[in-house]
Amino acid sequence: MDQNKFLKQMQELVEFGRTKDNVLTKEEIADYCSDMSLTDKQLELVYAYVKEHQIHVPGYKAGDDDQEKESSESEKKADSKYLRIYKQELKELEERTEEEVEELYRLLLEGKEEYIPLVVESHLHRVVKLAGKYKNRGVLLEDLIQEGNLELMSCVSMACGNSEIKDMKKEMDHAVQSRLIELVDEQLQDQDSLSSILGRVNLLLEATRALAEEYGRVATIEELSDFTHMDMDEINMYVDFTDNKIELGKGE
Repeated sequence: MDQNKFLKQMQELVEFGRTKDNVLTKEEIADYCSDMSLTDKQLELVYAYVKEHQIHVPGYKAGDDDQEKESSESEKKADSKYLRIYKQELKELEERTEEEVEELYRLLLEGKEEYIPLVVESHLHRVVKLAGKYKNRGVLLEDLIQEGNLELMSCVSMACGNSEIKDMKKEMDHAVQSRLIELVDEQLQDQDSLSSILGRVNLLLEATRALAEEYGRVATIEELSDFTHMDMDEINMYVDFTDNKIELGKGE
């Protein structure tokens, strides 16, 4: 199927949803896409696409139990066993107040390396939460968490002594989420063309929203490229495909 034609149909589907009070059932979506011969997995990506455009799909929620069924039983058991053990370990970590965590950040940014492990530890729960946003997209949640933790450790180590950092929490969130997006995008490259297109458009829409929350403005194409690890030419291609639904800013 022609990529431009496919994305145009997706845009028309979103507009159809607008006429129905921003609600589309799975049956309506399946009927609309009946001539496209989409697989169940591709339909899940269509649900995610319209959801990113604020169209509610009753019965669909990213990361819910129905989508979990798409994973193999062995994958689910592996995730369950790992998360059960890992979450128990996180519960045993010392809880710190917001003021105590901010003090750890201050000492880290002053260059005191002995506080690197404590800052990393203070953000481990957050990595699990961020990783959960990208589950059921071809990468095991276990792997997302592990890679997120590695990126967290790298980010904190590099931040040590960098007094120019104004918000350490945002700095860590940015680094971890950027790595998670990169992992999912790598997986999308191995999928069929339609799944790859929808998956990447969804990633870019999520990324623009995350950066807008972080910066308080629309991110530039350079910032979006750095965050998602996608080439600017590739991002521009998807912007064109979606008739500028992926919004780009001009900076501060």
